[in-house]
Amino acid sequence: MNFSVPGTSPDEFLPALLDLSVSGVVCYAPILDAAGSVVDFAFAYLNPAAQRLLSLPARPALTYRQVFPEAEPFEAFTFHCAAYASEQPQHFELHYRNGKCGTYCQVNGRRLGELLLVSFTFSEEQDRNEVKQVRRESRPRQQTETLPAEVVVGTQHQPEVRETFYQVFEQTPACIVLLRGSEHRIEYYNEAYQRFFPEHNMLGRTIAEVQPDAVEQGFVSLLDQVFQTGGTFTGRELPLELTQPDGSRQLFYFNFTYQAYREEGRIVGVSVFAYDVTEQVLERELREAEQEKAQRRLQESEQRVRDIVKDAPFPMSVYVGDELRIHLANEAILAAWGKGPDVLGRRFTELMPELANQSIFEELHHVLRTGEVIHRRNQRVEVVIDEVLQPFYFNYTFTPLLDSAGSVYGVLNTATDVTDLILAQQRLEAYATELRESEARFRIMADVAPNQVWAVHPNGAIRYINRAFLDFVGLQSEAEYMATGWLPYLHPDEIDLTQQTLLRAITERAPYVLEHRMRRHDGQYRWLLAQGAPSFLADGELYGYVGSAIDITELKQANEQLTRTNQDLDNFVYAASHDLKQPVNNLAGLFEEIMISSTFTNPEEQEVLVPMVQEALQQLRVTIDDLAALGQAQQLRHAAPEQVVLTELMDEVLTTLEPQVRVAHARITTDFAAWPALSFARVNLRTILLNLVGNSLKYADPARPARIHISTWVERGQPVLLVEDNGLGFDAVRYGTELFHLFRRLHTHTAGTGVGLYLVNRIVEASGGIIEVDSRPGEGATFRIRFGPG
Repeated sequence: MNFSVPGTSPDEFLPALLDLSVSGVVCYAPILDAAGSVVDFAFAYLNPAAQRLLSLPARPALTYRQVFPEAEPFEAFTFHCAAYASEQPQHFELHYRNGKCGTYCQVNGRRLGELLLVSFTFSEEQDRNEVKQVRRESRPRQQTETLPAEVVVGTQHQPEVRETFYQVFEQTPACIVLLRGSEHRIEYYNEAYQRFFPEHNMLGRTIAEVQPDAVEQGFVSLLDQVFQTGGTFTGRELPLELTQPDGSRQLFYFNFTYQAYREEGRIVGVSVFAYDVTEQVLERELREAEQEKAQRRLQESEQRVRDIVKDAPFPMSVYVGDELRIHLANEAILAAWGKGPDVLGRRFTELMPELANQSIFEELHHVLRTGEVIHRRNQRVEVVIDEVLQPFYFNYTFTPLLDSAGSVYGVLNTATDVTDLILAQQRLEAYATELRESEARFRIMADVAPNQVWAVHPNGAIRYINRAFLDFVGLQSEAEYMATGWLPYLHPDEIDLTQQTLLRAITERAPYVLEHRMRRHDGQYRWLLAQGAPSFLADGELYGYVGSAIDITELKQANEQLTRTNQDLDNFVYAASHDLKQPVNNLAGLFEEIMISSTFTNPEEQEVLVPMVQEALQQLRVTIDDLAALGQAQQLRHAAPEQVVLTELMDEVLTTLEPQVRVAHARITTDFAAWPALSFARVNLRTILLNLVGNSLKYADPARPARIHISTWVERGQPVLLVEDNGLGFDAVRYGTELFHLFRRLHTHTAGTGVGLYLVNRIVEASGGIIEVDSRPGEGATFRIRFGPG
């Protein structure tokens, strides 16, 4: 590829290009022996990147082999000689490591006339200081000596080097691109850059056309910034996703530099030097991840060992190194040794010299050497306790501890005093015996119990059923029942419910209560009230479930009969109230006729008797109307719910009660912000509000203006309706239980029948809610209605 930069000369462009390059470029002059063989190289030129990467000045006074004496084992000098002897470009990869220093280097070399031109890049620039230190320590003391005359002669070829640098750009592994103009049109690119876009002819095209990925990822914006400001941007290991010919996207990492170049003092373009460091970045990330993972595993392993040793109830210790220094020791092993915590860091052999002839130390050293695990059972070990050599028997294990490199660095000692083990076995046997005796006592008590008693395993399988249970189903033994299980005896409609209830209780480790039907020995399905609770072992493990069941068939039948009776009573009240209306109306009409057609001979009797009869008739009408309302409410208590907007319903209620409001001079306020609408039967909710607000008006304190506040609030996700007043009030503690009884009245100075609150309570309870009241005499009353779910 021909190289030309319009508007520039090589003398202007090449120095800038070499100054900008992220790759190191070095020109060497060979040093020959008398036979004409290359024995060393003198530094003729180093670009800034090479100076930085190698920590060398622009004109080093030392030769290649003086600067890099450590390069011999890596055949780096051999590569330089081969490159000088060849007519073709040569490539060399060097993995360099010395102590902490690690570097991966790619080198390209080519002979140019009598000189050797080399381009190189380190993959890990952060290691340069360590490389510099290694090189400084290995330099010979003669580094201040002057070079022989051959080196001086070699440096005279520098003008030739500059002319031949054009050829370096095609051989360098770095991507070199020259962009011109604010649109960043490509005027030159080398082969390294072309490899990323093998199907494109990029000359004359903008970088945005060639690399749309660079636009998306902000690289063109960086070019714009460099072009506009004249500054230089250097990026290190920046990610760039490139679209591949098959349409896939591949992630690369680059070290690169954007630098503006000028003509006649004016910025005309941007030069780009970029080096693909993807492989090195990925290798480093993988290496770092593996190192981090290994270090984390080692730390976790160390911490696990510490935790295990510290918390173990049995003797444990850790010995480190050939000297068997005590690294960790828990209280159990200190007690077995008869020592205190000050033993940490001491040699085990010095702490316990009595073990010298008991094979313990030999076994520990064997584990350190071979990494083999040693197990011993019932081993006799004599230990000095209170200055007396006493025999003990242990089961112990010596386990090797490995570092991240897999080398054995210590031994974990776990031991068990056989005496303690025997005592533990005895305690376990005693506990098992106690458990068997407890179960036997339970069976005796359960078999004489009149109700059905059962026990199941944690998986729901039957463990035990008592005699009453067997008699109920008509079986003679547990074995018969266990052979079939309980499913054949359950009512088909309740099999799933019963199973799911028990399994859920077992899963949650919680008690449960369930009503279900079960077939008795005579074939009749009986209602049972079953209750079960979990039973646990001493260690907290679930032992099973124990439960009982009682026959509640008669109770349920009685409740059902009571429900029917109440329904009949409701129907009677409803019918009677309607049937009595007409006779009462007839009686009132007859009385009116008598009053018109008859006269009292005694006016005083007329003044007394007529009002008494009229008041009795009015009271009878009110009672019949209340009974009719009660009957109607009972008929409507199962009315379908609907969304009732409380402000609208309240306006309707206040319109109905408007005469009473005027009489009581009442001020009524509302606040339904917490729950603006209720899902309830509208007619029933209207009845509730009419009665509660009506009572507040009826029993207002004549000594002060009536104040009534109706509001809603939320408790545990459910709405609560409040009606508060400042009326006469009453002793809620004393009369609270009687307040909602039929015909019960606490104030008799006003007209009423005692049906209203009874009616409200029936409506609320029928919907699954409850009504509460707080009141004191002279302090008003507060009614709270807590509506049921839904």
